[in-house]
Amino acid sequence: KITDLSGRLSVFALLGGGSSGVLKQVGMGQQEMRENAQVLMNFEGYPLCVARHSGLSLPGYTWIVDSNIAVEAWKLLADKLKVRPVGSQAFERLRVRDGKPALGEGKELSPEHNPLEAGLFHCLDVEKGCSIGQEVIKRIHAKNGILRRLWVLEAKGPMQQGSDIIWNERKVGAVTSVCEDGGGKGLALGYLKMYLNREVFAAEGQTVSVGGVSAVVRPASYAQYPEQQEAEEEALPEDDSEEEEKRRKKAEMKARMEEWLKQSKESN
Repeated sequence: KITDLSGRLSVFALLGGGSSGVLKQVGMGQQEMRENAQVLMNFEGYPLCVARHSGLSLPGYTWIVDSNIAVEAWKLLADKLKVRPVGSQAFERLRVRDGKPALGEGKELSPEHNPLEAGLFHCLDVEKGCSIGQEVIKRIHAKNGILRRLWVLEAKGPMQQGSDIIWNERKVGAVTSVCEDGGGKGLALGYLKMYLNREVFAAEGQTVSVGGVSAVVRPASYAQYPEQQEAEEEALPEDDSEEEEKRRKKAEMKARMEEWLKQSKESN
């Protein structure tokens, strides 16, 4: 039996190059932990899980504690160790700038996008079986079949989630996460096509338009992708004319189906 304990736990992210020194101050960092390693410790009589990963590409640790001692853990970090709290808004800004995908409707991890498009190659084992979607992910991985890639967008003004990303008057992607970056500037994450008219689209450094706001495309540090190569022919998307023809035929088919249903109801 599996029990969901997330409601009883609190999570703290300890970020920065000095995070290992902070742990040593409280006797938690006597032995160097390898990346992604986890250690279970005792804190105020409750279990404390310390993981060598900040949740971002930045160096750091993650603390997972029982919610009963969340306040004590906060006081230890903020008061005794003088670690500066940044708050959820600042962490969200770090997440977007880092390119760390988030789960949710309209976000980077949703039914519309697979984990490989989000750059989570380093988080997946395509050979491990008995997992939901494993065969599909393995097939896409083997054929170099990802058609979109996650990028960071930097703009001089705010952007809106869900906005189209336009390049040379063509839609090349959509925005999935947005936040302010101080001084009225905007940050966003968005998926952009990797191929246009069956040719590789070099997105990095390009200037695009997002809801009328000019933005520059930057790589996402958290995401990891294999070297971009020509995808197999069957994996390449249609060009604009082929996509338009496909949409037209789909609309015609839908209209015929609706007409057939209408006639069926009238005859009955």
